[in-house]
Amino acid sequence: MPAGYNAGMGILSLLLIAGAAWAGPASPEERLRVLLTDIQAKHVQEAREAVLGSADELKDAVANQSGPAKKGMMDRFPGMAADPFNVCRELARCPEAALSMHVEDQKLINDAFIAMARPWFKLQEARGKAVAVAVDAGLGVQLKLEGLPGLESVTLEASPAPTGGFDVSLREGSAAAVVYAAERAALLVSSQVTAK
Repeated sequence: MPAGYNAGMGILSLLLIAGAAWAGPASPEERLRVLLTDIQAKHVQEAREAVLGSADELKDAVANQSGPAKKGMMDRFPGMAADPFNVCRELARCPEAALSMHVEDQKLINDAFIAMARPWFKLQEARGKAVAVAVDAGLGVQLKLEGLPGLESVTLEASPAPTGGFDVSLREGSAAAVVYAAERAALLVSSQVTAK
């Protein structure tokens, strides 16, 4: 290769590094996306033998529901929700932390992780507290929540669903959702009092 090529690549590398440093720290959502992308390259899809035979059970479960329960169940299925990953962009419009989300394609797992992590990012941002993000291919995504009363961290996990696709879920379940809802309500009340 020509000597100019190596020197040019060296300068380009330095400019990229300087640009990344100048841009400052990425948001928690951006850091999580990078971590998930790195892990996804190493992740091997698990066998999905349980897919066949469970479709009728799923169809019956949805058919037996009604009202908000049926809509909530249908919104978890691919193609049924309007935009399943565009949730909780603002804390005021994010009444609950989702307990689970279903995706059909392994490529969508990262989007589901980010959508489920977003309520926690927004809650901590409103509290002026940090979120430390850790990703482990075997354990999932752990969000360490600085100073959140009653909950030090939450873990998001992905696993093959017996109906096909993958379920991304909140390991701590409804107990974490209760903490989220209470802290969010307190923040919204205090922001209304401060605004008056």
